[in-house]
Amino acid sequence: MRRSRMIVLLAALCTVIAGLAPVADARTPSKPTANTPYLGWSSWSLQSTKYPGVNTQGDYSWLTEQHVLEQAQVMATKLRSHGYQYVNIDAGWWRKWDWTPEYDQYARPLTDAARFPDGMAATARKIHSMGLKIGTYMPVGLEKEAYNGGNSPIYGAPGCFTRDIVYPDLRTTNGWDSSYKLNFDNPCAGKWIDSIAQMFAGWGIDFLKLDGVGPGSDKTGPNYDNTADVAAWSKALVKTGRNIQFLLSWSLDHDYIDTWQRYSNGWRVDTDVECYCDTLVTWQNSLVKRFDDVVPWIGDTGRGGWNNLDSLDVGNGQMDGLSNDERQLYMTLWAIEAAPLYTGDDLTKLDSYGLSLLTNDEVIAVDQAGRAAKPVVAHTPQQTWWTRNADGSYTVALFNLDTSPATVTANWSDFGFHGKASVRDLWSHQQLGKFTNSFSANLAPHSAKLLKVWR
Repeated sequence: MRRSRMIVLLAALCTVIAGLAPVADARTPSKPTANTPYLGWSSWSLQSTKYPGVNTQGDYSWLTEQHVLEQAQVMATKLRSHGYQYVNIDAGWWRKWDWTPEYDQYARPLTDAARFPDGMAATARKIHSMGLKIGTYMPVGLEKEAYNGGNSPIYGAPGCFTRDIVYPDLRTTNGWDSSYKLNFDNPCAGKWIDSIAQMFAGWGIDFLKLDGVGPGSDKTGPNYDNTADVAAWSKALVKTGRNIQFLLSWSLDHDYIDTWQRYSNGWRVDTDVECYCDTLVTWQNSLVKRFDDVVPWIGDTGRGGWNNLDSLDVGNGQMDGLSNDERQLYMTLWAIEAAPLYTGDDLTKLDSYGLSLLTNDEVIAVDQAGRAAKPVVAHTPQQTWWTRNADGSYTVALFNLDTSPATVTANWSDFGFHGKASVRDLWSHQQLGKFTNSFSANLAPHSAKLLKVWR
């Protein structure tokens, strides 16, 4: 009798365990983890500028292994202790000086030997040895030049060729129409993505930017719907077993936020911050629109996926193309919006003011808290943005976007309380005192204050 009961109990236990097994599969992550906005550096601002002496061999020619490693060395010595980690290589690493792309026999991008003579795996090892991480870049879709008449085999997928992974009519996709749209009705398309993800993981890549993604990237219509690509890339990165951060670019369509959140760690909410001119950025081209464009996205950012405002080019002084007040305002918006803080400056030429901005640990802490602020009133020349912190305090930013000095006020009633509150200036590290019901500051044109307020 006891033995029979034991057999029944064991059988029941086995049934329970068997029933639990699929749960583990269901919990397999659909994307890598990103608990906080990342900090780092990206190459594109320097590649795209026409500032004298930067791209000396023609457009985008700045990108080389030597230049990237020089940036990494400065990050390791001056920025890593403040949380900066990622050294991200943008477009062009598989292109010759004349921008002709190169691919291997399996339609995978091939690192240009003139730009990166030691190869990407060796570059990754050198960057890792500095205690940093390395990122890379891909345009969405199969680039036209990689098609090779449809005859290139797909690595690790016997019977699959490039003709199998796109549509027969070779319809184009991405923000430049530079790629053929992948046809995921054929499993070969996913296998091609898997082959590149595995190649990146084998190199030691820690970050991937997928660019030209739609809906977004200034394109509409079914040919530019890359949601299936995003899902396939996300799953391919997870399958590598390596935690590769996954960023989508650019000007993503907010109607698809559920997809962006499910499969990626971040999404560019706007166009390029770079001006493609004789500086890195400009006030009008790079900053003003973002105050309006980020507003619909504020509620979407948080642990796992972050609103990306693009590069933070505040470190190089004259080459940045901004005044000191504008540089501080720039970083204030990025920090209070919990946007990734990655600079596109030449780290070997940081000026003292730029370095002080990029290494202000109180401001970086605002960003890393991951609590995106919202404006009391948007679309006005003077704005007050605020968010409530986990400890009950408030982070508040005052902005004057006008061309004349103006007084900007934070009213405690807008934050849901009255009475006295203490105020600290996070940029100057100064306690400003206690203020009843509000705090006001006279701000110069294009300037900001970043404050901590607590009762």
